[in-house]
Amino acid sequence: MALTDEQRYKVTEAITLGLKRAEIAWSKVGNKFLKKAMAMDNLVAEALAEPSKIPGHPWVTDDTPKVDEFIALVVDMRDSTKRLKTTISAPTIKNGFQRIYYETSALLPAISIVASFESGVVTEYLGDGALVLFQVDKENREDTIKAASRAARNCVEEMRDLINQQLNERYKLPDICLGAGLSISNALITLVGSLDNMQPKAIGECVWDASKLSDGRNAVHISEDLKQLWPKSTGGKMQFHPVKSRGVVDGYRLHQG
Repeated sequence: MALTDEQRYKVTEAITLGLKRAEIAWSKVGNKFLKKAMAMDNLVAEALAEPSKIPGHPWVTDDTPKVDEFIALVVDMRDSTKRLKTTISAPTIKNGFQRIYYETSALLPAISIVASFESGVVTEYLGDGALVLFQVDKENREDTIKAASRAARNCVEEMRDLINQQLNERYKLPDICLGAGLSISNALITLVGSLDNMQPKAIGECVWDASKLSDGRNAVHISEDLKQLWPKSTGGKMQFHPVKSRGVVDGYRLHQG
């Protein structure tokens, strides 16, 4: 499950590049922002202008919606609103928005890189997290489950450690905490939005459940449906501890025994 040295280098490289870009951008416009005027909804990550990022569906048209099976992974940063509003004594951090901006500038590209190691694709950036989709291999669903599980655990474990190392070394910031949610279902692939701004989207229970299940603290939560399909042997004893994510979704916390 562990990342290879080459993979760790790529993740660190993405984190470093993201932080360098954030520092340059902040140096140009940071003084224009007032802490009280900021909200997390304003923090939007830009994606490359491609017809579709949904794995297995490079082109999506409005008149021919499709249905496919996916595992959805949502990785979410804990306490982002609190971090935004909390004053911290860090030498180069002027306010909560700058802090969140730097943290997410490291987090979002790192999620994309880690997911790509397992053929997962970030289809949406969620401000302080990301939605990753894995197209289920119909011939071997267990392989997709294993891959998505590795990606989720690597995000909340090794990737998080690499991010925290950089944030501490550069800015003396305390560690971030992450939650990851995993779920599986069919999803409708279609275009949403107005005629002048149509965007491809996968709409399904897996996305909704994964979002709710991402409320753990440095933990991976999975849905009941995914647990029922879990491979009998994944290279080690996996334990499942029942949880009620966000008070509405029954799931399980993964624990490697």
